[in-house]
Amino acid sequence: MTLNDLAPLLFSLFFIMASFFLALGVTGVIKRVLLARAVLDIPNDRSSHKAPVPRGGGWALLVVLIPALIGAVVFLDHDLRHVGLVAAVFLLAGVSWLDDRRHVSAGRRLSLHILAACLGSFSFPPEDMLLGGAVPFWLDRTVMILGWAWFINLYNFMDGIDGITGVETISIATGLCLVMGAAGMDDPFVEFLTLILTGACLGFLAHNWHPAKIFLGDVGSVPLGYLAGFGLLSLAVVRQGGGGGHLAAALILPLYYLADSGITITKRALRGEKIWEAHRQHFYQHAALSAGRHDKVVVWIAAANVGLIAAAVVAVSRPVVGIGFAVVIVAGLLGTMYKIGPARS
Repeated sequence: MTLNDLAPLLFSLFFIMASFFLALGVTGVIKRVLLARAVLDIPNDRSSHKAPVPRGGGWALLVVLIPALIGAVVFLDHDLRHVGLVAAVFLLAGVSWLDDRRHVSAGRRLSLHILAACLGSFSFPPEDMLLGGAVPFWLDRTVMILGWAWFINLYNFMDGIDGITGVETISIATGLCLVMGAAGMDDPFVEFLTLILTGACLGFLAHNWHPAKIFLGDVGSVPLGYLAGFGLLSLAVVRQGGGGGHLAAALILPLYYLADSGITITKRALRGEKIWEAHRQHFYQHAALSAGRHDKVVVWIAAANVGLIAAAVVAVSRPVVGIGFAVVIVAGLLGTMYKIGPARS
């Protein structure tokens, strides 16, 4: 094996480590700033933590991600088709920070999330179709945009215990990289994004692991959900000239999040509850309350995600088999969480 053979791996490790150390250091600075300004998440009866914790650590991730995205647009994507994606990250960061500090109505938040998805959709040429041309272009893009906006919100909903969003983002980013490799897909922009997401989230996790010393806040979880959604869509769309079209794999990678949030939201809606309000009725929240430690539950999720990554790789060539494995993995995880949970709701 020559140095040229090792070059891609070495470059990947460089970007992961650089983003890790930058996020690690900046998160410490942000934490001190938030403490000095008393920007704290005060626990209430719906919280999973017991003491005030600085809220807004997502700014540390944005310090890493936004310059990296701009650099990727300039150096990896000379036609600038991802400018809307970068602009949307700014938009989401602004409205999410405002929501962290005050309150933005659910309707206004959703409208801006849809706008962000619209801006991001320009990253995909008109010939790249999510449903492979089975429906007209306008309907295909509508499904993409609404699905993306929904994913942003469920990602935010699931950010309820220490470390969960960092672990999920790392899992999705790693899975995207491995699945794209297995599928023979070549997308330098998405590949670069997965490396930066992995390193930055690892750096943040050093501060956010249980017991967390800082929380992401909406300013972190919403942009992360947006970028993770973009990566999954990049895997799913059927691309001009061939390639892509791995919708099954794109659904498998975040399947635990899709299942936990989907089941919980459905149950709350059937009870007539306001599904956009904070609560602690997710499977993972019940399990964490019973276990007494967030990290134990997050490790279970991480282990399940390893299985989901393997299932997604299988789904590249055998979608039905991959989906079957994934359903068994997620059903087992949810069943375990339900069994140990102190409440049945």
